[in-house]
Amino acid sequence: MQKQILVLTKQLKIFISLNETLSALNYSLLNVTTIDSAHQAVNTQELTGIIIDLSCGSWPEVNELLSDARQQLRAPIIVISSEFSIAELQQCFALHVDDYVVWQEPAQELLLRLQQRLWFYEQTTETNQTVKTHEQETSATIQLGDLTIDLQHFQVLRDQLDLGLTPKEFKLLMYLIKHNGQVLAREQIMTEIWGYDELDSSRIVDIHISHLRDKIELDSKNPQIITTVRGFGYLFEDKNLKIAYKNQPRTTTD
Repeated sequence: MQKQILVLTKQLKIFISLNETLSALNYSLLNVTTIDSAHQAVNTQELTGIIIDLSCGSWPEVNELLSDARQQLRAPIIVISSEFSIAELQQCFALHVDDYVVWQEPAQELLLRLQQRLWFYEQTTETNQTVKTHEQETSATIQLGDLTIDLQHFQVLRDQLDLGLTPKEFKLLMYLIKHNGQVLAREQIMTEIWGYDELDSSRIVDIHISHLRDKIELDSKNPQIITTVRGFGYLFEDKNLKIAYKNQPRTTTD
C-alpha cells in the first residue's frame, strides 16, 4: 500500500516537481488547492505527511489548518513559503510544524527535508510499537486455575498471597508454561534454565521441580500442574490457560 502525502498548493510546478521524485519512492501525492479541501483530507484520509504552501490562504486560515493537522496526525508537516520571514517561521514553529522551507527550484532541499522527517517519524513509530508491546507483555498476568502469575512483579499468588518463588523457580515455571503441552527433557530444561548440561545435572532439575511443586501444587504428592513423564522429563499442559493484559480483556490460548 502506497503512503499518501497531502500537498496543498496552487502552483502546478511545485506539485509536478514533488510528484516526480516521491512517486519513485512509492509515495502517492494528494494535491488540493483550497484550505477547505485540505481540512477535509486531514480529517478523512490516512496521511503519511503534509506539505502546505502558505500562499494558498490568509494566515488565520493557514493557522487553523496547521492546528487541525497537528492535532489529527502524528506525521511530518512542512510549510513552504515564497520568501523567508522570521515572523512566519516563529508562528509555524509555535504550532509545532516540523519544518519551514523557502521554495526554490529544483525542489532538492524540500525533498531532502521531507525524506528526513518521514524517516524520523517511521523510526519513532517503530520504537513506540516495540515499547508498547514490551509494556503490554510485562504487565500481563497468567491465570492458572486458582493461581495468578504476575509477570510484572515476578510473583505467583494464590488467594492474593505470594507463594514465594525464587527467581530460578519462577523462570522454570515460565519455561514450562511457554511450552504448554510439550514434554520437556531434563537435559533440555537444564540447558535453557541453567545454561549448561553436564552428567548427573538432571538431578538439579528434579530438585527444583520438587521445590516448585511444594509451592504451587495443592498436593505435591499428586501433582496436577507439572506432571512427570517417566523416562523422559516433565510436562505442563493446560488447554484453558488464560493471559490477561493490562486494560485488555482476557484471551484464551488453545
